[in-house]
Amino acid sequence: ALQQVAIVSDDSLEIIDNTGMDLESLQYLAHSQDRCEILLQWIQRSIVDNIESGVIRIPAPILSRVFQELSRGIVNMQNVRKIAEIP
Repeated sequence: ALQQVAIVSDDSLEIIDNTGMDLESLQYLAHSQDRCEILLQWIQRSIVDNIESGVIRIPAPILSRVFQELSRGIVNMQNVRKIAEIP
């Protein structure tokens, strides 16, 4: 998210951890304009897939809150991007 709103000459911001991602996904992400949106979709899909397979067992109200917080985060990031892009 910082790479999309920061005014830097390169993409040298630190990545927390990408060890669980395959090379093809990392390459796709590196060449994408909307990295945060793509990652959000991947996270949401992973949550849903793991709930359906039984890996994650979570009550519906908590799950709803998880998706709500993810949504709020992306909306806030988009608002920051607007501020950074509009002089």
